[in-house]
Amino acid sequence: MNKTGFIKYYVVGLTFISFTALFLSLNSSGDVKKLRQEISQRDQQIKQLMIELKEKDKKIQQINKEKQILVEKLKIIEEKIKKANKTLKRKGIRIRLPQGGKFIPAEEGKKLQIYADNLGKNIDKLLKVMSDIPIGVPLYGRITSRFGYRKDPFNGRKAFHTGLDLRARYKQPVFATANGYVEFAGWSAGYGKLVIIRHKYGYKTYYGHLSKIRVKKGRWVKAGTVIGYAGSTGRSTGVHLHYEIRKYGKLINPLRFLYLNRTNSF
Repeated sequence: MNKTGFIKYYVVGLTFISFTALFLSLNSSGDVKKLRQEISQRDQQIKQLMIELKEKDKKIQQINKEKQILVEKLKIIEEKIKKANKTLKRKGIRIRLPQGGKFIPAEEGKKLQIYADNLGKNIDKLLKVMSDIPIGVPLYGRITSRFGYRKDPFNGRKAFHTGLDLRARYKQPVFATANGYVEFAGWSAGYGKLVIIRHKYGYKTYYGHLSKIRVKKGRWVKAGTVIGYAGSTGRSTGVHLHYEIRKYGKLINPLRFLYLNRTNSF
């Protein structure tokens, strides 16, 4: 082979090598570009996931905040229920309002909030009504004479008994069964020492045969206030409390107001 032929083959070889190197270079550049595209897509996916995670975190924080608010509301309601139980106890009614309840999932939070608000309002109304209407017992003692016709303890003749007689110890405390104003506090013929309290909705309560009166006419008293002490003054055969309820002047059987259900006892 002469020198010219050698150079020709040499140039062709170099050209082939150059094209091969260029092809490989171009092919390698394509892989890099594809890899970069994949990395870019991954980055976008990661960013999207981060955004979604932040949104979920916000929702979780909001749920926790709402849960905390509801927990505080339920605590307030629990306190109101305790207050209702205390008021019932002071009025001589031995029942308990339910406390606590079934588990309600977080997704039902709005329903729970509405329920809690309504329950709170209803408990407030209940407390108000219980305090204004003469429900419960004025004294812890066994009923010895009921409302209605009976034999008179003095002459044995049939007579109408206008209230309930509750057996008592001498000077046993007597409680007002509802909020109201003292309309009368003094001596009244057969009643002996008597207290009359005027309540809302036309109600009046009478507490007779007291040994001592602790309130004065015109005074406002709360349910559960001690208004006097049991005795045997007036037309009485022994220590007891005569208790009456009237509504707009009409006599009512107090037994209807002593009980809220069969679990009550004295």
